[in-house]
Amino acid sequence: MIKEISWEEIREIWANYLWPDRTSPIQTHSAMSFLGGHDMRNKSTTPLFLGYFDGTDIVGVNSGHGCVEIGEYGINYRSRGLFVHVQYRGKGIGAELLRATAIRAREQQYKIIWSYPKKSSWHTYNKAGFELASAWHPSETGTNAYAYSKLE
Repeated sequence: MIKEISWEEIREIWANYLWPDRTSPIQTHSAMSFLGGHDMRNKSTTPLFLGYFDGTDIVGVNSGHGCVEIGEYGINYRSRGLFVHVQYRGKGIGAELLRATAIRAREQQYKIIWSYPKKSSWHTYNKAGFELASAWHPSETGTNAYAYSKLE
């Protein structure tokens, strides 16, 4: 079951499992813009934090927030922080979390959802309907590329 969770709940999972060696601070929002650059105004939108539950245990997470820049497809929404605990991988949980995030973005009239996934998780993003929008390149958290999905 997927439901909204708090910043504190998702931050703990991100810090301990997804980005344990990250040197930059983990924050509620990202200032990253689709296909490059940063826009601090992205931090003015309301973030969404989702958890996938097995009973009372959170076994997967993802978040999203609106971006203020207008790109080729109109206003866009950032999906970030997808993580599924190892013993729950391969069951479609990551793709479900991505689709749930996309539904929330579509309800708010965003035109695309985008992310900056690690190469190791590309299969999950592709399964959820994302397409690559850039080449793979090294980043602080691994090898990443920009990816997106239209919300029509």
